[in-house]
Amino acid sequence: MIDIEVGILKFQLSPYEREYAEDDLSDDSIKTFVEYKLPVLTTQYSTAFTVPELIDLKKELQSFYGGLIKQEPRPDIFFDSLERHFSLQFRQVGHHDTAEVNIMMKPEDNADSIKVTDTFYLDQSYFPALLSGLDEMINWQN
Repeated sequence: MIDIEVGILKFQLSPYEREYAEDDLSDDSIKTFVEYKLPVLTTQYSTAFTVPELIDLKKELQSFYGGLIKQEPRPDIFFDSLERHFSLQFRQVGHHDTAEVNIMMKPEDNADSIKVTDTFYLDQSYFPALLSGLDEMINWQN
């Protein structure tokens, strides 16, 4: 589970079911409940992530986190889920010690679906829990 609280913002990714791929376990999908709360808006919906895309995101975030610690520039991270219901962009700001996170959530699969977008900022203290949460999701068992 990923649970981030920044000021009045609360963001959670909670895995609830693993769909096993017949051919290759590394192609499993993790069904996930997304919750995004602000005082004036709450968005909740379900989506799925594949294990390979979560592993790739974790590797990129580990490198990015190293850049925050050392205050060295790292490339931006662009994550767009295969289901296209969720995307993230991480980029370093300030003296390369803070991450700007741009998030897009699209609860439904049709063109008329609402899109919720927001930007928030994380310092390096959030990344150990974020990486641990990704590990938990990657290794999620029903």
